[in-house]
Amino acid sequence: MAYQILMDSCGDRTVDMKRDDRISLVPLRLQIDDREYTDDGELDIRKLLLSIEQSTDIPRSSCPSPIEYQQKMDLHCESIYLISISGELSGSYNSASLAVKQIPQTQADICLINSRSASAGQTLLALFIQEWEQQGYSFQEITNMVAEKKDKMKTRFVLEDLTMLERNGRLTGFKAKLAGALHICPVLAATPEGTICQTGQVRGMNRGIAKLFHQVVEDDKEYMWERMVISHCYNEEMAIELKTKLKKEFPERMIQIAATGGISSLYAGRGGIIVAYA
Repeated sequence: MAYQILMDSCGDRTVDMKRDDRISLVPLRLQIDDREYTDDGELDIRKLLLSIEQSTDIPRSSCPSPIEYQQKMDLHCESIYLISISGELSGSYNSASLAVKQIPQTQADICLINSRSASAGQTLLALFIQEWEQQGYSFQEITNMVAEKKDKMKTRFVLEDLTMLERNGRLTGFKAKLAGALHICPVLAATPEGTICQTGQVRGMNRGIAKLFHQVVEDDKEYMWERMVISHCYNEEMAIELKTKLKKEFPERMIQIAATGGISSLYAGRGGIIVAYA
C-alpha cells in the first residue's frame, strides 16, 4: 500500500471510497442516554436517529484517543494523510497531532490536516488526495495542493431538524421551537477559521436548497470549483435533485453524493444537506 488516507468518522465516505481499503475511518463515539455507540462506519443510522430523537438527554460525542489513531496508521505506507473535523469543533485534530508526535520513528511521510470543516468537507479533501496519488504526484506536491484547496473550500449546509443544534446551544439568538413550528430552516456555513456561522434562513427545505444552489453559483464567480461532495442525512431524493440542478449549471464538474455517518447525522439531523466544494 503506497499511501493511506485516514479520516475521523465525522467524514462521510462515498460508495467508491468504501471500496478502497486505503481510505479508512478512525471512529468517534456517541453517548445517548446510558448507551455508547462507536461510529465505525457500520452504524444503523436510522436506529441511531430514532434513539437521538426519543432521548430527553443531550447526546454527547467524543473524539478518538491518540492510541486509536496510531492503531489505524499503517506505518509501512510511503505516505499517510490524516484528515480531522475542524479543530475548532472537536478535539480530534489535537488527538491526531499527539498520535503523530508519539509514534516511533517511521519511513512514512505523514500529513496532518485540520479540515476546518466536517462531513462533506473532509470527504472532499480525501477524494482530492486519492485522485492526486493515483495521478502520481509526490507527497510534497500533494501536501501543498491540499493546503491550497483547504483555503478555498466552501462548506455550506441546510438543516430541517434543529433538535441537536438547539440542545447543544449552537443556535444562539435563533428560536428553534418557533422555527420548527414555522418550518424555518437555517442556512449555515463553515467560516475560514473552522467555526459555524448562519448565512440566512428560509421557510422550508425546498427554499433552503434553492438558496444553497444560488450561493454555490455566486461562489463560482469568485473561484471556479472543480468538484463537490453532497452529504445527506436520510434525504437522498433532495441530494439527487440538488446534484441534477448543479450538473445542469456546471456540466463539467465532478459531483458525488454521500450519506452522513453517525457523528454528522447527530448534528445535521434527519433531512440535513451538507455541501463542500473547491
